[in-house]
Amino acid sequence: MRSAVIIAVVFVSSLAWGQNWRDSLSAAHSAYAEGNYNEAHEKFISAQQLAPEGVDLSKDIGTSAYRKGDYESAEKAFSSAVNKSESPADRARKWHNIGNAQMKQKNYSKAVDSYKQALRENPADENTRYNLSEAKRRLQKEKEEQQKEQNNQENQDNQDKQDQQGQSDQNQQNNQNSSGQSNQQNSQNQQDSQKNNGQNGQSSSSEEQKLSSKKTERMLDELMKKEMETKRRVHGLGTGGKDEQVKSGKRW
Repeated sequence: MRSAVIIAVVFVSSLAWGQNWRDSLSAAHSAYAEGNYNEAHEKFISAQQLAPEGVDLSKDIGTSAYRKGDYESAEKAFSSAVNKSESPADRARKWHNIGNAQMKQKNYSKAVDSYKQALRENPADENTRYNLSEAKRRLQKEKEEQQKEQNNQENQDNQDKQDQQGQSDQNQQNNQNSSGQSNQQNSQNQQDSQKNNGQNGQSSSSEEQKLSSKKTERMLDELMKKEMETKRRVHGLGTGGKDEQVKSGKRW
C-alpha cells in the first residue's frame, strides 16, 4: 500500500513537472508570436531548464535573442545548436544563423568563415552565398578604412615630428641671434667705454696743460717782480743817495 502511494506521488510529480515545461514553452512561443522577444527569450531558457533530456531549444533561444538584439547570446545559442544537428541542411541553417549574428556584431572575418561552413553543408543555398559575398565586401572595406586610418596617423606623426624639428631649429636660430646681439652689444659697450676713457684722458691732459701754463705764468710773474725789484735797487744806488737819471736806462 505504501509503495503504491509513493509511485502515485512520483507519477503526479512527473506529470506536474512535464506540464510546467510545456506551459513555459507554450508561453515562450506565444510571447515570440506577439513580438515580445525579451519575454520569449526568458521563457525559452526556463523551458529548456525544465525540459526532459533530449529536448534542445537552442534554436528557439538563439532566434529570440537575435530578435531582441542580443547578438552575442544568439551566436552562442546557434553554436550550441549546430553541434546537435543531424542533417547537413539543418547544420547549414545553423551556420547561416551564426554568420548572421556575427555580421550584426560587425565581426566580418568570423562571419565569412561561418557562411563558408554553411555552404560546405549546403552548396546550393543562394542566400548564404549572397551573405558571404556581402561579408567579404564589408571585411575588405573595413581593412581599407583601417589602412587609411593608419596612413593618416603615420602622416600626422611625421608632421608632428617635422613641426617639432622646425620649432627646435627656430629656437636654436633665436638663441644664436640672441647670442650675436649680446656679443654686439658687449662690443659696443666696450667701444663706448674706451671712448669715454679717451675723452676722460683728453680732459685730464687738458687740465694738466692748463695747470702747467698757469704755473709758468706765475713763475714769469715772479721773475719779472724780482727783476723790477732789482732795477729799483739799482736805480736807488748813487752819490748822495739820490736817484741818478740814466739816459740809456741802464747803469753799466
